[in-house]
Amino acid sequence: MTDKRFKIAFPSPFSLVIGLTLFCFVLVLMRKEPQGMGIQEKLISALNFWQFGFFGLLGFTVQMMMILVFGYALASCKPVHDFLKKVANFPKNGVQALMFTGIVTMFSGLLNWGFGLIIGALMARFVGRAQKEKGNQPNYALLASAGYLGMAVWHGGLSGSAPLKVAESGHFLKDQIGIIPIEETILENFNLGMTGGLIGVLLAGLLFCEKYVKQSEQTIKPISLNAINPGKSFQLCGLVGLGILLILTINYFSESVPDNSSVNLNVVNFALFGLTMAVYKSFSKFSKAVSAGLKTSVDIFIQFPFYAGILGLMTQSGLLIQFSDLLVSYSNQRTLPLISYVSAGIVNFLVPSGGGQWAVQGPVLLTAGKSLGIPLNRLVMAFSYGDQITNLLQPFWALPLLSITGVRAKNMLKYCFVLCVFGSLFLALAIYFFL
Repeated sequence: MTDKRFKIAFPSPFSLVIGLTLFCFVLVLMRKEPQGMGIQEKLISALNFWQFGFFGLLGFTVQMMMILVFGYALASCKPVHDFLKKVANFPKNGVQALMFTGIVTMFSGLLNWGFGLIIGALMARFVGRAQKEKGNQPNYALLASAGYLGMAVWHGGLSGSAPLKVAESGHFLKDQIGIIPIEETILENFNLGMTGGLIGVLLAGLLFCEKYVKQSEQTIKPISLNAINPGKSFQLCGLVGLGILLILTINYFSESVPDNSSVNLNVVNFALFGLTMAVYKSFSKFSKAVSAGLKTSVDIFIQFPFYAGILGLMTQSGLLIQFSDLLVSYSNQRTLPLISYVSAGIVNFLVPSGGGQWAVQGPVLLTAGKSLGIPLNRLVMAFSYGDQITNLLQPFWALPLLSITGVRAKNMLKYCFVLCVFGSLFLALAIYFFL
């Protein structure tokens, strides 16, 4: 019988970021502006742009390292470790394991993208191990892909960068468009329907991959995740952790704190910091868990500056604005939402940061939408859908998951490619006919 499954190959995350960097250098060198500048001058200028941007995401790099380190430390705590293992035993077979991991991951991602990223990675790891113990042969790469789906739905959830930004009282586009509350973006019936439909489509994509996409060799090298017993009694460490959680709770409900209810990456990391200290109770146990977790963040430490360099190249040279302007110039009232969606997906490969990308594209898209009479809340969401769905092909965000699960990127991304096709087509058709 002929094997109907097909193979897809992808480069490693580090080779991809190097390739993207070289590609952006070529684009900058080929640009016509400024007039009269020779190739040598353009090269020097491009190198300066790249160097200028290389350290532009240091704060964000540390944020991502922290969310991985504290997520690892929490999962290593024996009571949490045992709970995750127990939950991971719910699925009885491979299909149930995929559906369970995908559903848990996507709903976690809708609550907060960082939370979903860690929960998805941990679920993929523990569910795979549980399936192995049941005598099944889990497809680790496909399980890891299911654990990555939170990044494909996050921008329609409670931590969506663009919707939250335009809802702020002093956002940078307020004078042009005013304030767009989340009731008109994230909580609008259109987004709820789109996000619910996308979840269903992605689950169908998992089933398609399980049946038709050729399974890779099951060679995985996950980071060691040995359970660490917490302190036997509450010490100063535990009290400090509880204090941090108390401060977060008070600030959330306090009317005197600006944007107090906004759940951003700093809030998530602060909560993880306090929670980790609270569950370990003692500084020695806390330090042991965090030290082990730091070893898992090496890929982030190495690769994120290269993406920051790409961001510097594209923004400092003006190419990103030119690209956005070019797309908008060919749009009309019917096509602008779809063009916003497509352009956001493309730019996401070069600027894998929802907030940073919105700062560049938002003014262009909303100015065009206002002049064409398009509801701006819908345009914000069209951008959001494009930014989120191509995360499935952007290994920038997959690095924590790859470390925790031990799955190789080239094995996982072939499934993500299929899932991205499923999700992209659904969103494109829905935006064109219903937005």
